[in-house]
Amino acid sequence: MNHTVLQQQIEKADNAKKTNVLDLSSDQDLTIGLMNLLFIEDYISNPESNLSQMIAGVREKLMNRIVKKSDKNRQMLEKLLLESMQLIDAGDKQSGVSAYQKYDDAYEKYSLFWGINMGLIDKKDIK
Repeated sequence: MNHTVLQQQIEKADNAKKTNVLDLSSDQDLTIGLMNLLFIEDYISNPESNLSQMIAGVREKLMNRIVKKSDKNRQMLEKLLLESMQLIDAGDKQSGVSAYQKYDDAYEKYSLFWGINMGLIDKKDIK
């Protein structure tokens, strides 16, 4: 699917479901926080620590606002958000063309997240 077409479909579906455009707890705004939580959770070396468990609890609660618990793609969707944040972090540590490539790759994964989550893309169609 063409990246521009996918982005337009995501924006159209997103705008159709918004009840309050200033609500920061919905839609893409919330995913930025989720990306950071996933990144921190992945970074913590001891998953059994109180901090890790607290972060996992918050992440789980927030993820439930965007992705249904029963969604068979949930694990893959979390992975796409984490990979997007990892690419942003890698881009922040680089400069020039290589940084922009990382940011472009991050945006592509982020768009895939929304495309799959909104049912615009079937995960079988992803290479």
